[in-house]
Amino acid sequence: MQSLESNIWKYGIMLVANKRVFAAVLGAYYLTIPNVTAASVGTIMLFSSLAGFLFEIPSGYLSDKMGHKHALVLARVFFVASSLLYLLSENLLLLILASVAFALGGAFMSGTGSAFMHETLRALGKDDDYTRIMGKLSSLGFAIPVILTALVPFLVSVSFKLPFLVMLIIDIVALFVTLSLVSPKVSQEHIDEIGATNFKQVMREGIRLGFMPFAFFTGTLSGLLMIGGVFRTLYQVDLGLPVVWFGVLHGVGRLGASLMLAYSGKFRTFLPEKRFYSFEIILYAALFSLLGIITNMWIIATIFILLNAFQWGLTQIEKGYLLKHIGGSKFKATLLSVPAQLDALVVAAGSFIFGYAVTVFDYRITYLLLAIAFICIMLPLYARLRKELHKN
Repeated sequence: MQSLESNIWKYGIMLVANKRVFAAVLGAYYLTIPNVTAASVGTIMLFSSLAGFLFEIPSGYLSDKMGHKHALVLARVFFVASSLLYLLSENLLLLILASVAFALGGAFMSGTGSAFMHETLRALGKDDDYTRIMGKLSSLGFAIPVILTALVPFLVSVSFKLPFLVMLIIDIVALFVTLSLVSPKVSQEHIDEIGATNFKQVMREGIRLGFMPFAFFTGTLSGLLMIGGVFRTLYQVDLGLPVVWFGVLHGVGRLGASLMLAYSGKFRTFLPEKRFYSFEIILYAALFSLLGIITNMWIIATIFILLNAFQWGLTQIEKGYLLKHIGGSKFKATLLSVPAQLDALVVAAGSFIFGYAVTVFDYRITYLLLAIAFICIMLPLYARLRKELHKN
């Protein structure tokens, strides 16, 4: 039992390693590579998101079959490969391969990590505290990287490659930590059922549970937010914001997310499920609209901080509600991969379109178009979701 308890702090280290130290300057780094433009970034995101889309649910299914620990180890191998490829990148092809490797790592991590920790906490008799414990861990996972993020501008002043070298070292450490995880004991009946059940049956279970409307809403929302975040750095470069501020502003956003994650349990009390989803639509529609209206670069930077904070700060509340609808299903990793796959599909198509829209219009108009698309897409999904909530 004591060794199983160690999974909690080990998973905390893994969450810290999940945060890319170089995220604040990745967009600017793209532009240092010869012949890379905003449209090229859309192409990079297209390939990486398609990889995530194609492997997201199969990875969750494989995770349920091979064991969650083995899937987490595989995810970390992909993360190591991604950081190494970014470090060595000198052309668009290597950037695409690096982003694809990261997407594959994310595919095996998403859903699997939550399912692994849910099983760990259940074995420890703490499954009712999932949102609180995971909120605290996620808070640390955002707070600690803030320190490194704040140092990024100074690392970049030495070399644009240095943040990627630091990330590679962190990923290697996280790989060894993941190898030391202790798998919760699972009955042979559980393993046999997963082996005998085909993929279509797992999807049918999601429909039977009424899980799919929540998966579609969550995955689409996450994808649209990711599109807005991908081009954040490029927009700030276009506005003339000094690169030295990128790490600081990104760190402030992550610090805000950390604080929200630390109090996920209390936020969930004030944001019951029906109110939570409507709050998300109103909040993000307003912030995207402001990006399409405001021209002052510091106000725009502040809006990006708020988007960053809320996008990641509400994740454990969101995941807690998804797990509630999955209930006691033995296929948590597979079902939790559904919204992540939709996320990847939305990012693949949306980033490609966004990148080319910038070349036709400008960043401000393109963000305004994103706000309009957000409202038109999310409102019908919200209406379907409310119908499901009224059944419960």
